[in-house]
Amino acid sequence: MIKYRRQNALEPEKDAEISVNLTPLMYFAVGFLAMRALIGSVRNLK
Repeated sequence: MIKYRRQNALEPEKDAEISVNLTPLMYFAVGFLAMRALIGSVRNLK
């Protein structure tokens, strides 16, 4: 998870915080690469 916080000293009510959760993207990338490797190895067996 990536968190970014921006603070405004003059106007505290305008503070902003953004958080991005990259865990689903990581799972997708690992799964995609694993399936690609599996399909590639199955094709090489034939």
